[in-house]
Amino acid sequence: MRMIVSLKYVVITISLIVGGLAVAPLFETDRHRGPTEVIDADTLQINDNRYRLYGVDAVEASQMCRKPDGTPWPCGQQAIDALSDLLRGREVVCEAWQGDLRDAYDRLIAICHAGADDLAEWLVKNGWAVADPDANRLYNYTAVERTAKFLGKGIWSGGFEQPQDWRATRTGKE
Repeated sequence: MRMIVSLKYVVITISLIVGGLAVAPLFETDRHRGPTEVIDADTLQINDNRYRLYGVDAVEASQMCRKPDGTPWPCGQQAIDALSDLLRGREVVCEAWQGDLRDAYDRLIAICHAGADDLAEWLVKNGWAVADPDANRLYNYTAVERTAKFLGKGIWSGGFEQPQDWRATRTGKE
């Protein structure tokens, strides 16, 4: 009888520990959720943390694109404005990709959502970012990019320099 009572307490104790561990990530994500400032179309800030959206490369803030007639237009700023409009008044939740993986600018690499909207996918779908073809298959937006290109959305409406190529030719390397 004594063994059964002890075993019962062990099971209850283990259940409480496991239950506590299951709830712990909910408290951790508080620092990854909240109102968001759009720094760049693929860089967000929530509280004191900056996040780089995983799986995409958006046009840079000062990047210019070309309309079909060759006229330049501020596609980088329009990308920021479009994402800011989408997020206005909405809470964003970011999940750090592979723990605390950071990029060269000390931004957490993350998958971010506003409600059901995957923000990286939204950027590619609306033609404000290109897909990273090497991204994990769950977050690989190359098919979405092909559709945006076919429909002439955003940067695909005319000509543009790939964001990584544009950065490579600038001294500030945004």
